[in-house]
Amino acid sequence: MDSATFRDKLFDAGVLIPTGVDGLYGRSGTFEDVVTALGELVGRVSADKTWTRVRFPPLLSRTSFEGTDYLRSFPNLTGSVHTFMGDDRKHAELLALVDAGQDWSPALEPAEVVLSSAACHSLYPTLRGTLAAPTVRYDLSGYCFRHEPSVDPARMQSFRMHELVVLGDTDTT
Repeated sequence: MDSATFRDKLFDAGVLIPTGVDGLYGRSGTFEDVVTALGELVGRVSADKTWTRVRFPPLLSRTSFEGTDYLRSFPNLTGSVHTFMGDDRKHAELLALVDAGQDWSPALEPAEVVLSSAACHSLYPTLRGTLAAPTVRYDLSGYCFRHEPSVDPARMQSFRMHELVVLGDTDTT
């Protein structure tokens, strides 16, 4: 079965809810139950006290993001957040663009955040200097965004990721 047919079957069953944008779907309670169960299963792996459980918001500081080579490697997947920062005059100009059916995005400016493309991306900037122990383990989970519109329901633009990250020397398992 091809991806579009599979996606349409999920729509018909009410598991995914179309939004009009490929890769961006509402999710039914059944879908959420499966995701929760999978998260609990992964969480059991990290249930002992050697894992640090961390949850970050789906945003990463623009400064941290710019310190990576992500734009060199995956510019097509990037999600940049822009917001209105103007005064009353600029607001009137923005509304004039909207009312005229024109592109209003030039009235926005980059925010201090970008959308996180992986659960681990917010962790790495917090790890500066020497590790507190020879091996550290993190259980990370969060919403992520990758701009890769697709009819394949396994390639969503907005999705949850659960990662187990281990940092240590080359002998670490």
